[in-house]
Amino acid sequence: MPIPVAPATFAGAMDAMRIALLGGSFDPPHWGHVLAACYARIAARADEVWVLPVARHAYSKRLGPWDQRWQLCQAAFGNLDFVKLRDDELRNPHGYSYDLISSLRAGHPGWTWVLVGGTDTAKDLGHWHRGEELRQMVEVVAVPRRGYDHSPAALPEISSTEVQNRIRNGGDVIELLPPGLIELIARNGWYRVAEWEKQS
Repeated sequence: MPIPVAPATFAGAMDAMRIALLGGSFDPPHWGHVLAACYARIAARADEVWVLPVARHAYSKRLGPWDQRWQLCQAAFGNLDFVKLRDDELRNPHGYSYDLISSLRAGHPGWTWVLVGGTDTAKDLGHWHRGEELRQMVEVVAVPRRGYDHSPAALPEISSTEVQNRIRNGGDVIELLPPGLIELIARNGWYRVAEWEKQS
């Protein structure tokens, strides 16, 4: 079930919503993702932040099962009342942002869509699938990240790959994951074996 969402606060009416779109593999989600949602909410003046786990990786990287990543996102973002967890990517077979946002625009005429990405997203958007058209459909909010940006507001440099490797090697991840995720991962035995090892 989607995470319950509190009433909008920035928009004057429900027919004029501003939605920030935070997509990713979330394999697993970590503090960087949660803080990015908070940053996007304020920087984009968004009524809601929609978190959209991808169904397939853009570069064909093996991912954990979608249901597993969905449960982890529920645990990671569940305390943020402005976040709405969405499964739209399951109906986006090619994984293109253009197709996803075209579908969202058709379903919600008059809404404003804000794409949440890194500082290179706005610069590289024209190279994406139908990128120039996409640029006319969305605003972009760039989330600064340590190791890539010099902004004093840069978020921690955490990667899901780092989290996976630490779990697999018995390392400590308590500072990398929001409360609840460590217990959920441990209880289910997730990430103890790499996905490529499971599928080999």
